[in-house]
Amino acid sequence: MCEEIHPWNWYVPAGAKSIIIGTFPPTLRNWSYDFFYPNKNNYFWRIMARIAGKPLQYFSGEKAVEERKNILNRLRVGVSDMGKIIRRTDGSSSDENLEIVEYMDIFEILEENPSLRKIIFTSSAGKSSAIGWFKSYLALHDIDFRIPKGKRPLRTSVQIAAKDVEIVLLYSTSARAGATISVDLLTELFRNEISA
Repeated sequence: MCEEIHPWNWYVPAGAKSIIIGTFPPTLRNWSYDFFYPNKNNYFWRIMARIAGKPLQYFSGEKAVEERKNILNRLRVGVSDMGKIIRRTDGSSSDENLEIVEYMDIFEILEENPSLRKIIFTSSAGKSSAIGWFKSYLALHDIDFRIPKGKRPLRTSVQIAAKDVEIVLLYSTSARAGATISVDLLTELFRNEISA
């Protein structure tokens, strides 16, 4: 089981107020382009394109990357993952098959981008999830954090470097999660958080 290093770290447009954080990119064989959410079966970019009012035109290569960056720029929303370095079991992209080795430096992202006031987490609330890894990351910095429970969207906040950061837990945009929630509802949930 070899270690994988995150290929992109983060992307945050100037003036972004929110950042969407997942776990870690899928296996390379599932990439259609070299940027976040590269699996064509994931609904993330379809949702973001709908919110931006810009239908996707490119699904592979550099043009697809530029198109997706332009969507983030238009929406003024950033994107990253909690895993900086991971180990992957069974060659699987599922969160439960990922073992964290090193966390992404969320404090650095917030410091470099002072306009960020909200972190939106995708995936479940389980231990191997974006918000579960965030809880462990904060614990390393002696910050107590409780994952909220109940019906999503779930909300709380945390003090990071004298800044009150809103935390929101939504649903995963993976095709597997799409079996339990419609793309229309996912789009509405993300639209509400990004434009708030």
